[in-house]
Amino acid sequence: MTDTQKTRDEALNAIGRELDDLHFSGRLDFDTFKSLFLRGLAVCGPNTDDLEMFMADVRDRSWHDWMVDQLQRSASRRVA
Repeated sequence: MTDTQKTRDEALNAIGRELDDLHFSGRLDFDTFKSLFLRGLAVCGPNTDDLEMFMADVRDRSWHDWMVDQLQRSASRRVA
């Protein structure tokens, strides 16, 4: 594993721990979810399965739709 991969994994793990802490404490709201998801997206980009960790915390169809929209926007920015 390269230093870049290690740094990326550590950043995603930190986001995952924060997501879990907020979820289990009942303090995860949509704004916080969006913030964490965007941080994760910035760390790993849209073309990865690593962002699946957010699926367990989707509470409403609108959360899912927003997340998919962000993935599509990010992917289209990378292609252009």
